[in-house]
This record gives sequence, structure tokens and C-alpha cells, in this order.
Amino acid sequence: MDARTRAQELYRIALDDAAWRPDAVTGSHGWSDTEFAEALRLLQRLGLFSPAPESRNGWTALAPDTALRNLLLAEEEHTEALLGSVRRTRSALAQVVADFQPVHARELSAVRMEVVRGAANVSAALEDACRRVEHEVLSLHPGRALPAGMVEAGLERDRLALGRGVRIRTVHLSSAAAVPHMAGYLRRLGAAGAQVRTAHTLPLRLIVVDDSLAIVPAPQAVEGEIAAVVLRGETLVGVLRGIFEHCWAGAAVLGETGASAPRAAAGDDWQPTGRHRELLRMLEGGLTDEAMARKLGVSERTVRRLVSELTERLGAASRFQAGVCAVRLGWLDD
Repeated sequence: MDARTRAQELYRIALDDAAWRPDAVTGSHGWSDTEFAEALRLLQRLGLFSPAPESRNGWTALAPDTALRNLLLAEEEHTEALLGSVRRTRSALAQVVADFQPVHARELSAVRMEVVRGAANVSAALEDACRRVEHEVLSLHPGRALPAGMVEAGLERDRLALGRGVRIRTVHLSSAAAVPHMAGYLRRLGAAGAQVRTAHTLPLRLIVVDDSLAIVPAPQAVEGEIAAVVLRGETLVGVLRGIFEHCWAGAAVLGETGASAPRAAAGDDWQPTGRHRELLRMLEGGLTDEAMARKLGVSERTVRRLVSELTERLGAASRFQAGVCAVRLGWLDD
């Protein structure tokens, strides 16, 4: 006999005798306690048995139509409770949108981004930024030296800003600072009142104007296209200012070190230049000649020459061995 059949038998017994006893049922039918419990749970789940603490056995047998009505009523109550929850949630969402969306929208509007494409448009954006500046201009210039014409135009903008009392701090690659027209430009810029430093590598091209405007390169939609992103918003610009300050702290004052510094004389006491050390770090990172040239702002041929100098000085047979020797000598400790 399966659980369904036992439930039918128990239901019949309960209809015939409301004073039925569980022990009498199990004893007369040979059911185990587990089998009796299964039949009882099935009848309760179907609503045919309703708890009745005042009765002798604790249950009341209901007619099938009464049980069906009770089940439907319980389901309706459950559904109504769900609908009430949905209504409350919808009301809360409406309140969130009405009360807090405008606040969020104001925060988003504080950060604006504009993509500028084409050399003329980028120059116009730089000109506009120069006219807007009130306190300070910060800039990082990775890559090779800019053409002389662009450099002269930039110098004129910088002089106008400096004349208005604007503070200018700028960091250029030491390799670019060694190019004659760039060296002259940086000397004149420093003489005009700007603070100029050089570094062997820089993470990105960056211009920060005061506390709420920054210009960074944009991805090129067309090969060779000049494009920039103009960012406005104190929070994001603050992050970019932090990047600049990190680079500024590690850069050298113009003329103190860099590509133009005299090379150490040959001999046992030869020490690597700052550029050599940066090259060793990039070799340790597994960068290609092309990537190292781009970061240093030099040609791949120059990179190969510098690597050759290092391996020769270290007596190494490979780039990897040169890196190992440099570590042993403590050249990468600082």
C-alpha cells in the first residue's frame, strides 16, 4: 500500500469516526509510525485534515469542497500579500527616482567629457584652456620631441599665462630635452618663470588646468589622427593631478641629469646613467625594443645601442644575464 492509498484509508476512517485514535489505526492496519505520518502529512497538505486541539486525536476531517475553498482562500491571501509588497516596492522606487535621481544627475553633470579630433581642434582646445587658467598648469610630455613650430606656439601661450601670474610646472622626457630645438625651448620656458623637470619615462601625455580641467590623448579613430579628451570635474581631475605629482616628485630639475648629462668615463668605476637604469627596469619587465623606444622617446636603434652598452659593460652574453648582473651590482636598488 502506497502513501496515497493509506491517506485515502485514513480519511475514510476519520469521516466514519471523529473519535479515531492513531494507535488504533496503526495497530489494526499494521502501519509503521512513519507510514502513518506520511498519510497524515498528505491529508494536511491537501487541506482535508485541519488541526483541532480540542478533539481526541487533534484533527478534524473536512469535506473536499471545504478543503478546496480553504486552499483557494489561502492562495488568494498569499497573492494579495505579494501584490501589496509589489505596490510598496513600486512606491519606494518612485520615491527614489523623484527624490534622489536629481541629486545623482547633478553629481554626474559635474564630470563632463568631450572628445576633440583633428590638429586644429586640439590646438583650439589648448588655446581655450590657456585662456581659462587662473592659478596653475601642470603637464607631462612623453614621446619624442614635438615639431619646432608647435613648440614655439606653445611657448607663446605659456608666456602669456606666466605674465598673468599663472604657475607652470612641466615634465619632459630627458631624451626629448636633448634635442636642440627642445633644449632651447625648455631653457627659455624656465627663464620665463616656469618650473621644468625631466624624466626618463612618463606614463601619459597630460595637461591639467587648475583643479577642474584636464586634457589627455584620445584613442585614434583614423591612423595618424590627433585626438584629445577634454575632462571637466574636480574629482577626476584630482586623480590626474595625483599622477602628475607622483611623476614630478621623481623627476630631475632641468640641467641636473638627463640625456644631456656627460657620460661617465670608461673604467671599472663606470656607473649607469638614469636612462640606463630605466632601460634595465624595462628589460626586467620584458618590454620589446619598440615599447622601450616609445617610453624613452628615442628610436629603436638607440635602444639597441644602449642595451649593447649595458651588456658590454657588464660582460653579459644576453639581455637576461645583463639584468641579473645589474641586480647583483645594486644598480636597480634605488
